[in-house]
Amino acid sequence: MDTTVLKCPGCGSSLPYNAEKGLWVCETCGAEFSEEEILKMTEAKSDADIDINKSDYKEDTTPDPDQPQLNLYRCQNCGAEMVTDENTASTFCVYCGSTGILKSRLEGKFRPKYVIPFSTTKQQAIAAYNGLRKKRFLAPKEFGQRENIEKITGVYIPFWLYNGQSEGYIDGERHELAKTWREGDYKCSQTNVYHEYREGMESFERVPADGSEKFDDNLMDSIEPFKFEALVPFNYSYLSGFLAEKYDVSAEDNEDRANLRMNNSLKQSLTSTINGMLVSSKEDINCKIENVDYVLLPVWMLNTFVKGKPYSFAMNGQTGKIVGDIPISKGKSVLFFLILFALGFGIAALFAILFD
Repeated sequence: MDTTVLKCPGCGSSLPYNAEKGLWVCETCGAEFSEEEILKMTEAKSDADIDINKSDYKEDTTPDPDQPQLNLYRCQNCGAEMVTDENTASTFCVYCGSTGILKSRLEGKFRPKYVIPFSTTKQQAIAAYNGLRKKRFLAPKEFGQRENIEKITGVYIPFWLYNGQSEGYIDGERHELAKTWREGDYKCSQTNVYHEYREGMESFERVPADGSEKFDDNLMDSIEPFKFEALVPFNYSYLSGFLAEKYDVSAEDNEDRANLRMNNSLKQSLTSTINGMLVSSKEDINCKIENVDYVLLPVWMLNTFVKGKPYSFAMNGQTGKIVGDIPISKGKSVLFFLILFALGFGIAALFAILFD
């Protein structure tokens, strides 16, 4: 398996993508390279010229089917061995920090058609996380530890983008209360019943569904939307400085999720024209997928474990939208309650003394 390190042509240091500048910036000499320059540089070089060494890659040929497949490759900057699982497409060397891109995991059917480059920085992600954490002041101490916060990492996550059409109808009764009155001891009412029928078709473009089992679907849905007009043709250079995954959920296996999202959207559009709730309704809405594209989308991620349970923070690496699962510490909650109780008791005692 091939591994690639994007290096500065001037000094040979790592050349990560700088989201703030939208440029590739050398960490040592500060040289900056535009997208056009990087693309020319990578296209002009053969695999052998881009620091690829197939002999440095080692793979277990008899993996345990009950265990995740782990693979070793050698960092081309410092020579240290790195461990990845079978779906990692870009990773970091823990010794020198350079990015190793596993090119063969992003080729053939695994080569993305497009990518949205990061436009938010790690500093912005940390600031967003701290802002969210401070609103949960009763969170466990692990969420405020600096060494934990620094683990926030930019990840290119595989997504499928579906184009399609939903078509169908909804049919039911709508009950509308017309008037009420009293007759002796009885309260009477008149309800008008209307037959409601709506039929329609709706076209959809670029409905996303993440293609990795590693990442919670609800979490990925929560950081939408992405601005897909920013999609650019995929190039390995955008991965420099970030982690990346290849898909392990196929477009066919994800199709039901896309269908459901499109059908629900059409149903919402149809019911929005009805003034009230339907009773005894029935529906028949079907979706037809017309096209699907494989893309990588930018996400800042942090996973924190408290008593063995994982909690996730994610930020859209393009728009900055954040979601986070930060629990309340039972110990802090008890302490906070005791402090409030003591303050309340003290104030009550003071009033009793003053007005006795």
